[in-house]
Amino acid sequence: MSEQTVPKIEDEIRARLDDGLKQSALKFIAYLNANQMTPKQWFGPGFWHIPWGNNYLFGIHLYGYNSAANNNGWVFWFFTGDYSGEADKELINLVQKSAGSCVKCSGDCQQGMKMTFFGKDYTNICCQFPVRIENADGETLEKVKKLIEFWKEIAPRSKSFHAH
Repeated sequence: MSEQTVPKIEDEIRARLDDGLKQSALKFIAYLNANQMTPKQWFGPGFWHIPWGNNYLFGIHLYGYNSAANNNGWVFWFFTGDYSGEADKELINLVQKSAGSCVKCSGDCQQGMKMTFFGKDYTNICCQFPVRIENADGETLEKVKKLIEFWKEIAPRSKSFHAH
């Protein structure tokens, strides 16, 4: 596949997201591109992961394309990692409020797990994508940037196979 035919997340954003989400999503992707974190298609259309060095920082899922319910949006999937230590209060609040429950996605999955996010214990958390942020607005996207910087430090030590 030549460079001109490599799928780009911007094309999917334009096709999948409503105008309300589209502009903030495109602006955020421009930020990723400008900071050497250009999204790479992951499982296929609608699924992207964000590279950083030899690791991946998180995934983005664009959903609801041609949905009968006309429901579309995007979600960030941050991987299993060491969510502890010193961190900005906004970052801690974002992670804690975004702890994602297990949805029992497959029989091979470890199912819901106990996890701790910056000192707060949770049960029944997704073992692969424990932090999920859906349809982030501009203010939340600024907080996501802090989480990305945090992940640059913890990705090399993550036990998640999605991070490597």
